[in-house]
Amino acid sequence: MPVKTTILATEPVLVQQHELTLTTNTETNSKEQTFSATILTYGATLTHLICPDRWNQPQDVVLGFDHWQDYIAQAQPGALNPYFGSIIGPTASRIANATFQLESTYSYNSSTTTTTTTAASLLQAPTHVLQVSNGLDCHHGGPKGFDKQHWTSVNVNQDETSVTLEWVSPHGDYGYPGRLVSRVQYKFTNQGELAIEFSAQLQEGKEGAQETASLDLHSTIVSLTNHAYWNLDGVLNPSEDQAGQLQSLLVEVQSTSEITTNNDDDKVVVVKNPCTVKDHTLWLSTSTLVELGNKHPVPTGVLIDVTQTPELHIQKELLDFTGTETCPASTNKALGQGLDTIPGGYGYDHVFALDGTDATHTTPVPVNDVGIQAYWPRTPHVATLYSPRSGIRLDLSTSEPAIVLYAAGYLDKASLPRTKSNILDIPSNPLVLSSAAATFVPTVSGGGEGKIRIEAEFDKFAGFCLEPIRFPDAIHHRDWAGMVTLHHDQVYRQRSVYKFSSE
Repeated sequence: MPVKTTILATEPVLVQQHELTLTTNTETNSKEQTFSATILTYGATLTHLICPDRWNQPQDVVLGFDHWQDYIAQAQPGALNPYFGSIIGPTASRIANATFQLESTYSYNSSTTTTTTTAASLLQAPTHVLQVSNGLDCHHGGPKGFDKQHWTSVNVNQDETSVTLEWVSPHGDYGYPGRLVSRVQYKFTNQGELAIEFSAQLQEGKEGAQETASLDLHSTIVSLTNHAYWNLDGVLNPSEDQAGQLQSLLVEVQSTSEITTNNDDDKVVVVKNPCTVKDHTLWLSTSTLVELGNKHPVPTGVLIDVTQTPELHIQKELLDFTGTETCPASTNKALGQGLDTIPGGYGYDHVFALDGTDATHTTPVPVNDVGIQAYWPRTPHVATLYSPRSGIRLDLSTSEPAIVLYAAGYLDKASLPRTKSNILDIPSNPLVLSSAAATFVPTVSGGGEGKIRIEAEFDKFAGFCLEPIRFPDAIHHRDWAGMVTLHHDQVYRQRSVYKFSSE
């Protein structure tokens, strides 16, 4: 069955897990390849993405937790909340000072719809006050954004290998105007691509709802994204240099402190797998950086070409990922230098403006002409992330005008609950612990079989986010506000495609 649905809980709310599986043949390889994605209804979260490496071995390439309850635990006040794999909304990134002004284009009543926006009314536009969630700002929708909501499964399509989830936020929800109905569809294409498609629309409440129709249809702002952290090595794929460590642990199994012994023939050795993306390479279709303020990290309204701006000469080599799109991904720029030397010590946390096109797909669209649907339905190739160790390549195509690069600089393994792990049974014959690792014959002192539990460690730079979004804080910039402003007669749409292959 292409989509397997599991009920994880029914009280106090229904929690489901959908596992999408696709088996296909590549154009250049007759071997069958299997891809799978696991979606949790809490936060509409992508918890697992498994794809084959260059040896056709399955690798889970997203950071996350073993237990679904830990996604909820990380959303509680005081927790780290890394947003692993979740849907961000109603607005991704920051809204400066957690407030904005927005005049409805339409005033609605039961008998007529009339245009009321005038210069005078714009001056009197109401101020919407959101909830602060980072410094002075509302970040990623606030303390109770879409990542912390229990989405409803509205469609499971076995023929399309897809699942569609929905979240309805009422008018005034945490300060956002308008009753907004948002949907996200996760779908596998026949080419082994994971397509994530969003839609959002203002809709009237059902009869008997507390809010009135005029409030339901108030204009609002929308910018959605998925916040997956990618590690294309495979988060449970021990590196080659750990083979000796594992052999040593097994030989000294009785004297190793990291052992749980249930009986003489059942010994478990825990091996930590430190994840990093420092060796990953990146290609971007753009060199245009959205400038952020130094003291207040929201856009200044200025777009910078990092290859042409003298003031950025020190960081030019760190921020220019353009390279050559057609070259092997292994020759693109590695992330390590930037992760180690970018001022502040947190690595990449930058926003790049992508090159838009008009409806003919040929003429660039000026940023100030980008409306709520300007890029839909075109999804040009905008980024390539690659792991030289596993050979896994991720090509991202998106309809969005911007992309956030975030290198997980604020992750702290000490603040995370149970991350991903996997038990490997150790047979008497040689075992290859990773696709590229040397084989070795594990031996257990005193005889019997041992087990190894690989535990992923998610510390700083353990993953890399490629977040397709509308410009951060766009509502506060006259030339950009149209890309996030949604009126009642419009539909917000976004489509991003993640293609997995190997080199």
